[in-house]
Amino acid sequence: MCLTWLVCNISGAHAGGVQSIDSIRKAARQFITEHTKTVYQQPAEINIGKLDSRLRLRQCNLPLDVYLPTGSRDLGRFTLGVRCSGQKPWSLHVPVTVTIYQKVIVTARSLPRGKILTGNDLKFAKHDKSKLPAGYMDELTEGVGMELKRQLSNGAPLTTSMIRKPKIIKRGQRVSIIARAGGMEVRMAGKAMAHGAVGDRIRVLNLKSKKKIEGTVTPSGDIRVDI
Repeated sequence: MCLTWLVCNISGAHAGGVQSIDSIRKAARQFITEHTKTVYQQPAEINIGKLDSRLRLRQCNLPLDVYLPTGSRDLGRFTLGVRCSGQKPWSLHVPVTVTIYQKVIVTARSLPRGKILTGNDLKFAKHDKSKLPAGYMDELTEGVGMELKRQLSNGAPLTTSMIRKPKIIKRGQRVSIIARAGGMEVRMAGKAMAHGAVGDRIRVLNLKSKKKIEGTVTPSGDIRVDI
């Protein structure tokens, strides 16, 4: 049984002991087809580039060995290494283009900086995965309710670096401090000492005791502290 990085049962050599260009391209296609199925588990468009028709390599007496060069990418345009490890060894690089389309979240229209995103502001679209920016998003729930950090044009893929949790508490704002001790809950009037989004921990001033304490911003806009 051949190893995964060897392409078996491809001889395709021309008479006269010359390895056919077609057999080299077939070996490259077989390898990258299996690789993308294993790694990405979704359909891929594969294009094997042309090789110089004047190429004359000795017919290999072993199955061709196809591999990804160290540090090579495996999407977009790159090269595969193909080599013969037989009695008359040789090696070359074959140009390859692999395209996989990913359904991602994009803007449904041009949106201004500071916009709090709703479901109507976003939509799904297919993009070439090799050209997508880092941190792209594929779930609507990841973007809805978030605030845009900058203006975006129509159809722009949404990434985690473009959004942030909206600040629902402003510095100096009057807030309710909710203190919980055991099974009891006490509400006190307070003043926020910093801006805060849901889940942020900020300092607040207890307006009665004049003490500064730290608490967590809740979705209702209160500050919860544990005693």
